[in-house]
Amino acid sequence: MAEENDILTKLKKGEKVECPVCHNGYYVPVNTTADKAHYFVCTNKECNGHYRWEPIIDIE
Repeated sequence: MAEENDILTKLKKGEKVECPVCHNGYYVPVNTTADKAHYFVCTNKECNGHYRWEPIIDIE
């Protein structure tokens, strides 16, 4: 779980994160900036690697 939080922190800062699936590409945000993205895909077109996180929203 700590590794997953580390990946998310790096992605939100806009840092390059190597794709753990293919080790040839890097994750990039889809349709928005890195600080607002919830979905990232690998830059390697032959890879199907992706990273998605869901924000926790508290409704009172």
